[in-house]
Amino acid sequence: MLTIGNEVKFVDEYDVTYKGTLVNVLSDAHDDVRLNEGNVEYWSKKTKKYVPVRPKHEASVFFEIETSKGFHFAYRNEIV
Repeated sequence: MLTIGNEVKFVDEYDVTYKGTLVNVLSDAHDDVRLNEGNVEYWSKKTKKYVPVRPKHEASVFFEIETSKGFHFAYRNEIV
């Protein structure tokens, strides 16, 4: 289960594997996103609460990972 502060491994576009700490979750489609029990949720202005990201917007979600070489960004499918 993904949570902020977890140690994760991810693979970049060149098939190089990195290890680092998950520090943030971001989205191109939503302003306010968070991880809740491994699920990505966004703040819905309409319902005034956090709701799960819909499948059509899952591709806009990415994770910020701090490694020994700096910060990297990875999509969920790149995290091993």
